[in-house]
Amino acid sequence: MNVDLTREKKVARQHVFARNSGAFMRNLLKSGAATAGLVITVVYLILGLLDAVYPQYLGVRNDHTMLVFLPGQSISSAPPTAPVFNQGWWYYFGTTTSRIPIFPSMLAALQYDLGYALLIVLVGAGIGLLFGAVSGYFGGKVDELMMRITDIFLSVPLIPLAIAVTFFLGATFVDMAYALMFVSWPSFARLARGESLSLKSLSYMEAATSAGSSKVRNVWVHVIPNVLSPIFVQASLGVGRIVLVFATLFFLGIVRGAPYMPELGKLMVFGEPWLVNGVWWPIVIPGLFLIIFIVGINLFGDGLRDILDPKLRR
Repeated sequence: MNVDLTREKKVARQHVFARNSGAFMRNLLKSGAATAGLVITVVYLILGLLDAVYPQYLGVRNDHTMLVFLPGQSISSAPPTAPVFNQGWWYYFGTTTSRIPIFPSMLAALQYDLGYALLIVLVGAGIGLLFGAVSGYFGGKVDELMMRITDIFLSVPLIPLAIAVTFFLGATFVDMAYALMFVSWPSFARLARGESLSLKSLSYMEAATSAGSSKVRNVWVHVIPNVLSPIFVQASLGVGRIVLVFATLFFLGIVRGAPYMPELGKLMVFGEPWLVNGVWWPIVIPGLFLIIFIVGINLFGDGLRDILDPKLRR
């Protein structure tokens, strides 16, 4: 009997999940901008995963250096070559410094830009979610202390703070990733705190407390699950922002390491000296590739916000 009830509950949960998933996709696809953002984001994610999991499918080997894009050749100071369509897909967008093909380099850059951006956002969102939920629910001196710590981080713009932490930890790509993990959580903490403040005064929270539930259990069981939706929207927007910060720090020369590491900001650095000679594609094409991704993921994030926020949905 108990087995049958368990099976029925499991089937019921599956039906609810399927129904909610279907409604979510229908609402998302109603918006042309959100659909376009979803398509762009999925395409970029697939390309990044292919390069990370099965690079041979794209013909690209990503070994922390662009040297592998020149089989049998040596790095030289050869100038960029213009886009051509009769030498294979590698050369559709031309080459940059040292005749490095731009197209496969951009695809290889996605593994770093997207992979590390997702990791940074997940870590930052996790820290900020826990920090903000505890601060908002406990209130009083705990809230005051935790929010003053958050304000200290928020008082300094993200890029200067990331530069300072990067120089403290080191100046490699991995050091920059650690620095961004360290500074990306305050916006999530502020959001989680605001949501938890509104949740703790609801009747079901008071009922849980009256039934003997501790504050820690209330935060873990009741507050955090109900704060996940806005945090998820913020995280989707944060991925694009982190990728943009990567490109900015590389373009400014803050990050050092492998001189031919495939990264979109690094590619634009390679192309920048040639722009004065009218050679536009080594900097414009990687820049457009970056802009399209940023716009796409922001459109997708705005669509998620419209769906998950009941006020906007009405």
